[in-house]
Amino acid sequence: MRLEKWTDILPRYLTFISHMRPILRETRRIIEDLDPDLLYDTEVLDKIRQEEEKRNVRKVRALSEFSAMYRSNVYEIMKDFITKYREKIPLIDIKDYIIDFLKESVEALNILRNITNPDERNLENTYLYKLTKYVETILFPRGISINEIYKKLIKYSPEFYECQRHILKPHTYYREDLENPDFFIIPGISPKVYQIINNITSLYNLDPNYGQFPEKEDYEIPMILKNDVFLPYIDSIANAEEEAIKTILERVGLRIIDGIFIAPTQDFVDLLIDNNFLRTNKQSDGITRLIPQFSNETLILYYLAFASRRRGFLSKELINWIAMNFAFLIYMGILNWKLTDENIFYSIFKDLQTNEKVLPYLMKLICFPHYLGLDKTKIRDSPQYRKEIFNFIGAQIDNLKVFIENVGDYCEKIDKERNN
Repeated sequence: MRLEKWTDILPRYLTFISHMRPILRETRRIIEDLDPDLLYDTEVLDKIRQEEEKRNVRKVRALSEFSAMYRSNVYEIMKDFITKYREKIPLIDIKDYIIDFLKESVEALNILRNITNPDERNLENTYLYKLTKYVETILFPRGISINEIYKKLIKYSPEFYECQRHILKPHTYYREDLENPDFFIIPGISPKVYQIINNITSLYNLDPNYGQFPEKEDYEIPMILKNDVFLPYIDSIANAEEEAIKTILERVGLRIIDGIFIAPTQDFVDLLIDNNFLRTNKQSDGITRLIPQFSNETLILYYLAFASRRRGFLSKELINWIAMNFAFLIYMGILNWKLTDENIFYSIFKDLQTNEKVLPYLMKLICFPHYLGLDKTKIRDSPQYRKEIFNFIGAQIDNLKVFIENVGDYCEKIDKERNN
């Protein structure tokens, strides 16, 4: 399979945006030239749309179908708006509203169309680069060590922990190869693994055992029994299952001691102490006991830091999920910046059919080395898969909506810096 280059993917990303923009611009020109009184009869818009479709028949079939659908949606939205408000608002005002909404929409498409440079030159000043790095800093930062990445994550976790957790939990987790797992490949957190993490946290905070800290004399670290955590999920502790247990624990900073106990690794102990997730208690025998006081968030963020540090070994499902969320946040952030909440055309931009045409290519662009540095060859091209993964876009968590607003504000900041 030939490796797709930047110059292969960018034109595909631009294809449908380049067809959406002229439709909106032409529609705006038509409405500007139209007598407001003619808007009362929405059949006028039907006739205009039919004439426009006749003028735009010489296109590739896929583009022609998309353009026809897109134009039809634009006109239907205008008709609905007119029908809803023609008895409440003067027609001249309705016309002005529609023109303003179309202008905003064209401006949004202008940004999306010029989101990056065709030749990747001066990429540090492009919207795509700046927005990817902005989102990456909060959700999937880079660093020379897991501890460094963890510190970056925890800086933003008070405001965006739900988003940080969200990108670790792909809705297509069931597609992972569970029969023949590659323990070097890092998957997302499935519901079962999330439950295991929850059990680990509960056991540590309820009544842990304590044992000798292997790397530090006169210190005891908290330990819990391996079987208390994993026995409900496995039939027997076979070699493969033992390896799976070790792998899961490694991703959350834990290890097995003496074959039966689960305890934090030395590096994780240091991290926990630095962040006050372990408190010290000096015993009468001179031993310092490290007492846990952490939550699911502590382990989830470690998993996220672990995945970020080893981003070259992420599973296909996790790569698609992370790239999709990054693309979605950037795309919606630009819309949040350019479109007012009242814009009647917002729904077109958020429509599944539009997302399917734009976001997959944006996902691939984001995966390039200068951006997220993920394996773009793992981005699925299957239309069915796109429908499956993008269906979950509608199930937004509230924290994602807040993040989108922040991305929109950051777009404004980029724009001001460019104009200064």
